Formats: sequence, structure tokens, C-alpha cells
Amino acid sequence: MNKILGRIFILVLLSTSLFAGVKAFVDKNAVYKGEMVRFTISAEGKNPKFPTLTKIAGYNVQSVSESSSTTIINGNYKNTVSKTYYFTPNRSLDIPSYKVTVDGKEYATDMISVDVVKQIASKKSDEFSISMDMDKNDVYVGEPVKVDVKFRYKLSSKADKIMITPLNISDFWIKGTKKPVKTMKNDEVTQTYHYIVFPQKQGDFEIKPIEANVGVFSRRNSGGNLFRDPFFDSFNQTLEWKKYISNKLHIHVKPLPNNLEVYGKFNIKASVDKTTVKANKPVNLTISINGIGNVDDIKKFVLDIDDVVVYSDEPKIKTGLKDGIYGGVFTQKVALIADKDFTIPSLKFSYFDKDLKKVVTKKTAPIEIKVKGGKVQVITPKLDTKENISPKLDKANSNLVAKSNSFNQKNIYLYLLVGFLLGILASVSFYKFKTKKTDKVEMPIIKKIKRAKNDKELFEILLPYGKSDKYIKKVLEQLEENIYGKGETKVNKKELIQYFLDNE
Repeated sequence: MNKILGRIFILVLLSTSLFAGVKAFVDKNAVYKGEMVRFTISAEGKNPKFPTLTKIAGYNVQSVSESSSTTIINGNYKNTVSKTYYFTPNRSLDIPSYKVTVDGKEYATDMISVDVVKQIASKKSDEFSISMDMDKNDVYVGEPVKVDVKFRYKLSSKADKIMITPLNISDFWIKGTKKPVKTMKNDEVTQTYHYIVFPQKQGDFEIKPIEANVGVFSRRNSGGNLFRDPFFDSFNQTLEWKKYISNKLHIHVKPLPNNLEVYGKFNIKASVDKTTVKANKPVNLTISINGIGNVDDIKKFVLDIDDVVVYSDEPKIKTGLKDGIYGGVFTQKVALIADKDFTIPSLKFSYFDKDLKKVVTKKTAPIEIKVKGGKVQVITPKLDTKENISPKLDKANSNLVAKSNSFNQKNIYLYLLVGFLLGILASVSFYKFKTKKTDKVEMPIIKKIKRAKNDKELFEILLPYGKSDKYIKKVLEQLEENIYGKGETKVNKKELIQYFLDNE
């Protein structure tokens, strides 16, 4: 009889543990510094009340997720609710005990220790491994450096998802291939990510390790074999992640002389669409630099030519890799407008030559532009000073003065009267001319605006006014975006014409 009662008591305890219980666990008890930890509290029963956590052992809770499941054991239903807290520790810690209320009864979770361990680079002999290497580690500012990130795994390895962090180095331009190059040797597969990096300043730099996160689906325990169909199995799977770390790299960057920023080998060319142009019509200059090296760092050219309106587009740069060498073409368009002849000066471009290991400056030839129908340059004659007057002329002038002094005094009054009458007549005429309302002659610029058939024609018409007028400069920017970009801003011609009338 006692044995029977004892068995009943044990069954009651088992039943209670099935329908009311709390447990806590982590996805891993040892993590790398900065790696995320998943802390889960699981409660069996109805309407469990979980703690509201914003910090765990001093670290912010980054996100919270909740899940529930129902299982059947020997005809008994068991409801389990789980709440998972995500946080990222930087040192080893103890997750304290927390209280959870289930069906009016309070439970306490166990304390859990989590160790934060030092990152160790993966080895080629591991099932998965990742490594970095570069072609040189002693370079100049702007000198391209090849960096390869290699992820290796065995053909027999199981990986449902692979996530590799991209290369990121402060104070470096980074260019990389979008997809890795995959190769296979024996039973090992290697995925290589090719990068080219350009140091932007001098100093000693450390390239931090790259991380490879390998995820493998693991099936959660459903409490029985009720749903063995693959469709239902997909709901019971979760990704278990394992992290692999690459080696570090170090690089020493030397400064370029004369504060230069461009390294490589380049050529410069300047060309115009015409060398003879009508007054106030644009001459289009194209500046082109092509070669190998950090073409992205070439600065915009600024031209300042007396009595010439200069309007420059933003440079366009096309880059690419050819036989593993980085290079490209820098192109800048410049419109120049003048009403008299002018010269486009020689343009200079300096860079540090990769082969000669010295500063090289290349120049374009000056370009003479002839302007038709513009201002005629008038040479002002030099006035003779008194010292330069010849004695003969001086004597002639003295005789002339003597004759004028003998002028008849009576005629002076006659001339004064005529002059007075002419003055009155001129004043009346000027007043009538000023006050008379006549039809305004239409300004030439207004006629041109009206005739403009498209944005490009209107752009060329307004270009001479853009240098000194902020409103016109803004309109020119809108037109430029419409012509060369993807702009669709329609310029209001009526508003433009009114602006010229108001500022006549």
C-alpha cells in the first residue's frame, strides 16, 4: 500500500513539473568579445509573467523575441512559452537569477556564467577557415594595395548559411569585387574576395580581422514524433551560428612629397570644340586625365580667365580593373563665354609617378580662341605733355591766342544769346524724350529666351549671366541637371523674362 502511495506521489510531482516549471539557458557559454548572446527563459504553463529586462549584467538588451509551442505527452497537453533576450558582452559575466510567475506561482531561474574569450584566428586545418593577405605593406599615400580575403571549407562540410563581414579600414578608399571568385583544390573549396585599398593619410595602420559566421540548421525538440512531415519540420528549425576569425594585417603608409594625393601613371589632355566663336557664344573645353592609380582622388580644375565667364561641370570619373590593375578616366567639361579674343592657359597636373618614384608634372598647351563680332580693342593715344610740345607749335598757339583776344567785344553778347536759346531748346527736347511714353524696344536677351527651343539652347543663352547673378546661376543649375542628369524641373520662361525686365 505504501509503495502504491509512493508511486502516486512521484506521478503527481512529475505531472506538476510537466505543467508548471521554469528554466533558463544561453545559446553558448563561451563567446568572443563583441559576439551576441541569446539568453532564453522558458516557462511551462498558462499566461506566464516574464521579467522586463533592459539590461543583463550591465549590458543593454538589444532586442527581445517570444515564441510558444504545445506538445502532447501520453494524452496530456503541455504549453511552453519562451522569451529570448539578446545582448553583446565585452567581458565574462554571470547572468543573475530572475523571477517568473506561472499560474500564480513564482519561480526563480538559475544563475548562468558566460565566458568572453580572446579571438583566435582560424586555421587552414579547421573545417571552416578565413584568412587575409596583401601584396605589400610599405606604401605611399594613394598607392593601391591588393587585399585578398579567402574563405575555405571542405566539400563534406555542412553550412546552411555563410555570412562574411566586408573589409572596412578607416582612412582608406576601398574598392572590391561584388562576387567572390570560387576555386577548388582536392576536397577544399576557396572563395576569394578581391579588394584594392588606397591609403588616404600617412601612418601605421592595423587591418582588423574579418569574421565569417557559419549557420547550420538544428531541429528543435518537438516533444514527440507527431509532426515528422518536412513542412512542419521547417517550423522547428533554428540556425545555430559559429564564428571564425581571420588574421590581422599591418600596413605602413609614407607621405607623398609636396602634399600630393595622386599616385600612379597618368596623361592629361585639353581640347575644345572650336577655336573661333561668335561673341557671347560658348566654347566647350574638355579636360581629360587617364591612367592607372587612384584616379578617384583627382581634384576638380578651377579656371579663372579675365573677362571670360567660366562654367564648369562636376568631373565624371570612370574606373575599373584591368589585369588586376586599378585605373580609369577623369573627365571635366567647361563652358567659356567671352566677347573678345582670349587664351585658355596651360593646365598643370602633378602626381607621384609609380615607376620613377618622383613627382611628375604634365601640362597642356595654351589654346587661343578668336571671338567674332565682339569688342574692338581701342588703343588710347598718348597725350603729349607740355615738355613735348615743339617750339613752332607753341609759337603758333601764341599767335592764335593773340587773335582771339582781339575778338570783337560786341559779338560776345550775340553768341551768349544764341547759346542761351540753344540751351533752352535742348532742355525741352530732353524732357520730352524722357517723359514721352513710347513702346519699349524688346531686350535682345528676352528675344533669345523666347526663341529657345530646349533646355540646352536656354542654358547657352543664360550662361554669360551666371557668373555675377545668383538667380541665373540657380536656373543654370536646374538646366544642367535636366540636360546632363535626371532632372525634370521645367524652367518658367515667363518668370525668367520678368526677372530681366525688373532688373533692366
